[in-house]
Amino acid sequence: MPLKSLDDILQPDPRFADLCVVADGVARRMTLADHHGAIANINLGETAPDEVRAAFDRARNTIIYAFFDYDLFVVGEVQAFGAFELALKHLLNGHGGASRGTLRNLVDRARKGGLLPALTPGANALSDPIEALIALRNGLSHGTSDIHSPGMALEIVEACAFWITHLYPPAL
Repeated sequence: MPLKSLDDILQPDPRFADLCVVADGVARRMTLADHHGAIANINLGETAPDEVRAAFDRARNTIIYAFFDYDLFVVGEVQAFGAFELALKHLLNGHGGASRGTLRNLVDRARKGGLLPALTPGANALSDPIEALIALRNGLSHGTSDIHSPGMALEIVEACAFWITHLYPPAL
């Protein structure tokens, strides 16, 4: 989508015009409140480091603003992947600062250390949820013209939240 004019900034992206929700058996056009509610329901456990929580909230906020510019879904997804990577850095390196390696290296280290489930022999990006996240992240991070739907973006944000919470489970 080209840069919106100042007058149109707060107008919903036209692609939301065809998206509906069903409430009490009645279909209606999705509103910003519906969109916000879906995103607000995706949370991290309270034990995740503050920097990870901030990175994850940056992803959620970007997804919210995708209501006005659909192309921001991909930006929000990349930020959610970044929050997952930051969570791994904190856990494996004791901080979230710069470190050598990639998401792949961090996941491999976390799997070897028992922090993430081991890769099932013969598994691939279609059969292992973490491998799928790595493949999606790499596809988006290395340049893409892809446009994702709200449903796909929410699934990615939910998956990242799940694995971050797995790494930082709620305190007992």
